[in-house]
Amino acid sequence: MVQNIASAFEQSHQGLLAALPEADLGLLAAGAIVFGLQKLVPSYEDSYKLWYPKLKKPSWNPPSWVFPAVWIPLKILQSAALWLVWKSAGADKASISIPLAIFGVHALLGNQWNVVFFGRRDMPGSLKWMGAFWLSVAATAFSFYSVNPLAGLLVSPTQIWVTIAAKLNYDIVKLNKGDEKLK
Repeated sequence: MVQNIASAFEQSHQGLLAALPEADLGLLAAGAIVFGLQKLVPSYEDSYKLWYPKLKKPSWNPPSWVFPAVWIPLKILQSAALWLVWKSAGADKASISIPLAIFGVHALLGNQWNVVFFGRRDMPGSLKWMGAFWLSVAATAFSFYSVNPLAGLLVSPTQIWVTIAAKLNYDIVKLNKGDEKLK
């Protein structure tokens, strides 16, 4: 019975299944890279637990649990996108050097925003980093799309979330402007 269902699914979705490359260790490596780059930045747990709660936030500020609930799936999508770009290049890895460099910049800028906002508690300065991060995510999606359209689309949800995060960052800076005791 299960085999019949799987066979029926396979027949009805042959185009989709044929379009997907076979999974390999590269997918695991892509995940390790995406999740590992984030580990280069200290957690700033004290800032997050002690400083961040004291900040004035907009009424639409998501609860704390939303951030990991959103970022973990986004990182998984980014891992799959990175893997698809790598697989699409085949033996010609030089052809993807620019998209991979843009992706690296995107990852580093996201990490730097954490350093500036939570580590240095430099809220006005964090806006510049957030803007650069937003642009780098857009550039990653565009460059990945040019190599493998599905890879570019997999990065697109990150662009949506970073747009929301940028607005939240802006609102928090605006609401706390001039409150020097928050440093």
